[in-house]
Amino acid sequence: MSNSFQKILINSISNPNENFHLDIFRMISFKHGFRFKTHSHRRIELNYIIKGKCIMKFEDELITLNENNSILIFPWSKHDFYVESKIGVKMGQLEFTIDEGIYKALKDSAESELSFWFNLNNNADGYLKIPNNPDIRNCMERIINENQQKFPHYDTLNRIYFLELIIILSRQINKLIQYQKNLENVHLKTALKMMHSEYCSDLSISVLAQKCNISTRYLRQLFISALGMNPITYCNNLKITKAKELLSRSDYSIKDIAYSLQYNTPQYFSKAFKNSCGLTPKKYRDILAEMND
Repeated sequence: MSNSFQKILINSISNPNENFHLDIFRMISFKHGFRFKTHSHRRIELNYIIKGKCIMKFEDELITLNENNSILIFPWSKHDFYVESKIGVKMGQLEFTIDEGIYKALKDSAESELSFWFNLNNNADGYLKIPNNPDIRNCMERIINENQQKFPHYDTLNRIYFLELIIILSRQINKLIQYQKNLENVHLKTALKMMHSEYCSDLSISVLAQKCNISTRYLRQLFISALGMNPITYCNNLKITKAKELLSRSDYSIKDIAYSLQYNTPQYFSKAFKNSCGLTPKKYRDILAEMND
């Protein structure tokens, strides 16, 4: 971290006029069936699931959030919220804005040193799901506690905690950025292009490696190093992504979707889909239809 960048961070702590504005800070529970219909706001939203399960909808895709998952929602991203779990859901929630002055001060170094800021205006999906990061929960709990209890000098400590949170989130985003840089390998590019164009064909890993002129062992190493998963898992994820797209359309039966994606049986497709999304294809389609009403 450069000295100039450190000075900017230190100044943002000591200068209360350049600050984070916290609008919502709470631990909150919602009962089964609770729904918050499509909405958006200029605030940045961060949720951490402590217990239970909920579902968020972005465009025509459902995102399942289980215990220890968190989700970062960028400004003006339209989203729905629905509690699918029978036991309801308990979560930590922050909604905040950041002064334009801090953003301008960090703009030159944001992409390389504090990618959270860079992604505020450059995230096409509008959200970032984070599977399991206890550091986020710990920092959120301290922010919520300080603002609820208002201990002496809580405002100064609050700014420190906020910067800590932004750095933790930036580290998470940097992992994704590093994955993207790792995709520059020519053999990996070829393999991914083939998988994306032939995801519904019965393309074995050995045949894929052969077409890329590399060994199956090296192909697996490339995927694990660049994407954090083996080729089979990546291929399965591709199929699930396509299945979500098809499930949003009423003109495809679940049986047709299963066979079009080369699953041997609709039952096997349902099992694979539920393992990935936490919902059966039918439940996914039903909830999506309900949330689109």
